Amino acid sequence: MRSGRGRQLLRAGLGGLVVSGAVVVLVRAFAGIDGRAVLAAVGRAGALAPLALAPFLAAMALDAGGLRVVLGALGHPTRLSRLLPIRIATEALHLTAPAGFVVADSATVALLGAPSGVSVSEGAVLMVARKWLVMRAHAAYILVGAACGAPLLAAASARLTGGGWLPWAVGGSALVPLVLSVGVGAGFRGLPAVARAQSTLARLPWPALRARVARWRSPAVVLDAHMARVGSARSVTWLATASFLACWLLEALETAVILALVGGPLDIALALAVEVGLSLLRSAGNVAPAGLGVQDAGYATLLPAMGVPVETTAAFVLLKRGKEIVWIAVGYALLAAMRRGEVARPADERTLAKA
Repeated sequence: MRSGRGRQLLRAGLGGLVVSGAVVVLVRAFAGIDGRAVLAAVGRAGALAPLALAPFLAAMALDAGGLRVVLGALGHPTRLSRLLPIRIATEALHLTAPAGFVVADSATVALLGAPSGVSVSEGAVLMVARKWLVMRAHAAYILVGAACGAPLLAAASARLTGGGWLPWAVGGSALVPLVLSVGVGAGFRGLPAVARAQSTLARLPWPALRARVARWRSPAVVLDAHMARVGSARSVTWLATASFLACWLLEALETAVILALVGGPLDIALALAVEVGLSLLRSAGNVAPAGLGVQDAGYATLLPAMGVPVETTAAFVLLKRGKEIVWIAVGYALLAAMRRGEVARPADERTLAKA
C-alpha cells in the first residue's frame, strides 16, 4: 500500500513539475501576444471548423482496423463497427488520465470481453501486440517526418540553438521506439518467453514468492501460445503496422488542416516536421493528462521557429485543444452507453431465463 501510494505521489509530483515547466515556456512564448488577433485567427475557421474533427475519426478507424486484424489472428473476427466506438472511448481515457495508456488498455480489454468472446489473456496479448506494432510504426513515422521536414527542422534549430543538429536528433530519436519494438516483439517469435520468466522467478530463494509464482505456470503457457499465434501471422502484423503508420500520418494531416483553418499554411512537410519533433516529447508528457502544457509548449516553440506567426500558433493550439475536448466528450458518452449496455445485458439474460 505504501509503495503504491509512494508511486502515485511521485507520478503526481513529476507531472506537476513537467506541467509547471511547460507553463513557463508557454508564458514566455506567448508574452505580449495580441489577444484580438488570436481570436480573429480562431474565427477564420468559421463554418469549416468541424473539418478539424475529421482526421481524428479517420485515425481511430485505422487504429481500430489494426486491432481488428490482430484479433482475427487470435481467432476472434470482430466488426469494425464494434471496435471503433471502443477506440474512441478508450482514447478519451488515454487523453484525460495521467499515464492514461494503462487505463485505456485495461478498459479496452474489459469492453471487448464477453460480447466478443475475448478472454482476459487474449485481451492482454492484444494490447501488448498493439504496443509492439505501434512502436514499430512510430519509428518509421519519425524517419519519414525527419526526412520530409529536414529543411524546416534545420531552420528551426538554427533559430532556437544556433546549430543545424535538430533533423539528425529527431531522426536518431526513431531508435527509441524501434529498440522498444524489437524488445517487445521478442515475445512474439514463438519462444516461451513468459513461461521462461515464470520459471526464473520460481527459482528465487523466497518460499512465499515461489508459491505464488507457481500458480502462474498455466497462464504463462497460455499467454505464450497466444503470442506465438500472433507472431506467426506475418501478413497480419505487417498489415496492422501499416494501419498504425497511416494513423500516425493522419496526426500530421490533422495539424496541417487545423493550421490552415486558423490562417496558417497548408503544408504537410511543416506539419510532419512539427509532429515528429514533438512525438517523443509528447510521449514523455504522458505523466500529465493529454500532455497538458507539454505539447502546447512544444507547438509554441517550434511553430514560430518555422515561420508561423505567434498569434496563428496560439489560435492553432486553442482549436486543437477544442477538437480534443469535443472528442473526449464523445468518448465518455460512448463509454457511458457501452457501460449501460453491459449492465442491461445480464438483466435481459435473466429475464429470458425466467421466461
